[in-house]
Amino acid sequence: MRFFQIPFLTVSLMLVASFAMASFAPNSMFNRKTTSGKNLYKELIAQGVPEEPLNLLFRMFDYNVGRIPNTKSAVIVDYTQSSVQKRLLFLKFDTGTIERTYVSHGINSGVLETRSFSNLIDTWKSSLGFYFAKGSYNSWKNGPSLKLEGIDRSNSNAKDRLIVLHGAKYVSEDFILRNGRLGWSQGCFAVQPEVLQPIINALQSGSLILSYHKDLWRQAREYPNDQEVLGNEVVPPNVNTRITPEEQVEPEVPSPTPPTPVPPGAGEIQWVDLLGIESP
Repeated sequence: MRFFQIPFLTVSLMLVASFAMASFAPNSMFNRKTTSGKNLYKELIAQGVPEEPLNLLFRMFDYNVGRIPNTKSAVIVDYTQSSVQKRLLFLKFDTGTIERTYVSHGINSGVLETRSFSNLIDTWKSSLGFYFAKGSYNSWKNGPSLKLEGIDRSNSNAKDRLIVLHGAKYVSEDFILRNGRLGWSQGCFAVQPEVLQPIINALQSGSLILSYHKDLWRQAREYPNDQEVLGNEVVPPNVNTRITPEEQVEPEVPSPTPPTPVPPGAGEIQWVDLLGIESP
């Protein structure tokens, strides 16, 4: 993985260039057509994908042309929404379609809302930023899992924190009905078991996941270790604020099962400060 620092002026000029690319470059994600001939960007916006995270995602693809093996699909996790909303957006670029599904947040990130994020080990919180899918493996605890590498300052410890995407029984509408909330993970992206394999199959060859919160995205670039929404979460009285037996699992340990390899050259994604912010 190659990380690099870019002077503010260079980044500003790069941002101008990126907008020009979005308008004119034939191979830009912003100008990509679906198999039906429609503009991909406009199709996704029309289906309710938030504009800012989609712009960030497409610009990251554009900046890393030739470095990301899989440009057919990607995922946006919009942690601006509460856990009882289907806030994982599984984007399919060829068809311009979206599948929405539930996704957990870390137990220490909030009850219903995801309000607190961290890049620090043993916090059991979710992290913001771009992740690169690095193949899959079979976890003794969670079963099939998508390996992820954090490529932002705010999630650079993802590998050491064993952050992956996996299935979990506590991610279900039945759990929501019984507890008033979705189940909590230890910081991983936990999804419904029935939707897990299609996501793994689509992303494991090397694509992007963007973990996003509209109120904290800029803060995550300035102060990458921890970010938090101001104020206290107001939790409705019918919501269970205690951990359930379904969520009480032993921490993950590295699996002895070798990961599914990704194509040669994958993983050389270059980080770019899309907002023109450098950490102090």
